[in-house]
Parts: sequence; C-alpha cells; structure tokens
Amino acid sequence: MNTSSKTHFIWILIVLLSSVQLLHAQSSTTSTSRTTNSSNFVYKDDNQKLKIESNGKIEISSDEKSISFISPGGSLKIEKTIFGNSRSITIKNDGAGLEHDYKEGGRKKPFEPDGKAWLAEMLPEMMNTTTLGAGKRVDRLFANGGAKAVLAKVDQMKSDYVKSTYLGLLMKKNLSPAETSACIDMTLAQIDSDHYQLEVYKSVNPSYFKDFNQLNKVVAALDSDHFKTELLKPIFKTNVTEGKGQESINLIKMLDSDHFKTEIAKSISFSSLSDQELKFMVNELVPTIDSDHFKNDLLKTAADKGNMNEARALIILEGVKSIDSDHFKADLLTHICRKQGTEKVKAKIRETAKSTIDSSHFLGEVAKCAS
Repeated sequence: MNTSSKTHFIWILIVLLSSVQLLHAQSSTTSTSRTTNSSNFVYKDDNQKLKIESNGKIEISSDEKSISFISPGGSLKIEKTIFGNSRSITIKNDGAGLEHDYKEGGRKKPFEPDGKAWLAEMLPEMMNTTTLGAGKRVDRLFANGGAKAVLAKVDQMKSDYVKSTYLGLLMKKNLSPAETSACIDMTLAQIDSDHYQLEVYKSVNPSYFKDFNQLNKVVAALDSDHFKTELLKPIFKTNVTEGKGQESINLIKMLDSDHFKTEIAKSISFSSLSDQELKFMVNELVPTIDSDHFKNDLLKTAADKGNMNEARALIILEGVKSIDSDHFKADLLTHICRKQGTEKVKAKIRETAKSTIDSSHFLGEVAKCAS
C-alpha cells in the first residue's frame, strides 16, 4: 500500500470511528419497574444518568418546587450525574416529618440553600419523565388552563408511558368534543406504541366514537390487529354502532386477521342490521376472510342472532359462494335449513348444494335436511 492509499485508509477509519462514537453518544435507555408501593426509573446516555426511586405516597407542592407530603415510612431519592459530577437528594418520612439528605459528589451538604434550589430545578424534570404526582398535576393544570394547559405539558414529556398516563387522566375530565379530538390528535402524533395509544382510548367515552371519522382515524393508526380489536370490541357492545352497519363492517375490514375480524363481527348487533346492511356484510366482509372455518362461524352467528326470516335466510345463503370447503358449505346449509326451513329457503338450499358441493356424502347430508 503506497503512502497516498495509507493516508486515505486512515481518514476513512477516522470517519468511521467518529460516526460510531456519535451514534453511541446519542443513544439512551430508559427503564421503569413498578410494584404496588414503589417505582424505579433510570434514564442514561453517554453524558448523564438520572435515577429516581420512590416508595409510598408522594405529593408535590402546587408550585412544583418542593415535596409537600410523603406517607410515613416512604421515601423519594433523585440522583443525577452529568459528565461524572453527581448530585442526589433523599427525602424520607420516618414518622416525625420530612428529612432531606442532600449530597454533591457523594459528600453530604446542607439542604439549604443549594439542595433546596436543586430540588426545585429537578422536580419539573422528574414529573415530565415519571408519573409521580400525575393525578394532582393534571387536576391543577386543568383547573387553571383547561385541556390546553395539560396538552402543552404533555408536549414536553419524553416517554409514551408518561404521555399516555397524562392523556388518559385528561380524557376522564368532562371534555368537549373539540377537546377530546385535540387529545386524540396528540395521541396519534406523539405516541408510537399501540399499547399506550389504547391506554388513552380506554378513557374515552364510547359515545364520542359515534363520529365514525374519528373512529376510523384511530383504528387506522393502530398497527396491531390485537389492539384494534381491543379498541373496537367495547365500542361495538354499546349502541354507538347501531344504525351504522355498513360503516361498522368497513371498520372490521381494516383488520388483516381472520380471527380478529370474526371476533369483532360476531359482536355486531345483527338484529339491528337492515337487510341491506346484512347483504353488505355477506358480500363485502365475508369474502375478505380467508378461513372457511371463520366464514362459517360468522354466518351461523348472523343466522342465530339476526331476526331471521325467509328474506334474511336467503341473504345469508349467498355467503356459501365464498366458502371452498364442502364440509363447511354443508354445515352452513343444514344450519340455515333447521333455523328457517320454509319451502323457498329449502329450494334455495338444494339449488346451492347441487351447484357448489362436489362430495356426494355432504350433498346427501344437505338433501336429507332440505327434502
């Protein structure tokens, strides 16, 4: 390797090492563990480490500059290290009031004035990175500035967990539709985790989702079919979706999983579906389900719960066309035959069986019922 090549190689190596160091410097880890009465929080990167340990009930003053209450036997410890320089404060209640233990570089220092000033500086940061004092903080912010004040504070927070806690608490207030919409917009914009998005939505009054535009927006933002199902199931169990059968079915079509599609669809109030909406489900939703088992399960549920009459039985029979398995075709046909066995329905069952079922065994089973 000549001198020019060596120089070029060294410069490449320097650039690569610098890039690795930069990426490493920007990395961070956050961990939170909780038990019934205590929590531990750790945040660290290459420049700093913040550690917060709490035990018992802790209340923060309304100006967020001091601790106003710790339950007997409880404690709070805040420790921060920046470029190797550490400070910590431990506040305990041993039954005789609050005791403050302040240290710089591991050496004990008087709490007044430096420790008190540092605590006042740290508490807002602590409250923005943990859920300590969240309930009363939301109450205070909402009382003074409404939903806007809470949302402005949420905008300063780092983790999905803390943001979802604050937004969930806010959602439990008596919010206007516009304020609820603003909370949902912030949830969509700032919380990545499906789990924590759902934690916020659990606090929303289901009646809000009568606005299907909002419901569609929320469902579309969730990646996991599991979480979409967890959101939709309690909503579908209310009367929110009644009279909106086609819109409800379109929501279900947004899921990929046959299992979850069927699970939600079976919770539809089939008795409230119009004939047109039932036809839409049979023609538009059922064919999007790949599994014959789940198709059959859904169609039989519709037959059992859907104010069955001759006209509705004939609509459900159309679903047989999207089933491949002779076994499930025969199972659905015989089920409807027993449920609504008018001559017109039986004639349609015989016609459907002859044109779609190849197996003589299953044809015989259907013929026995529909004769």
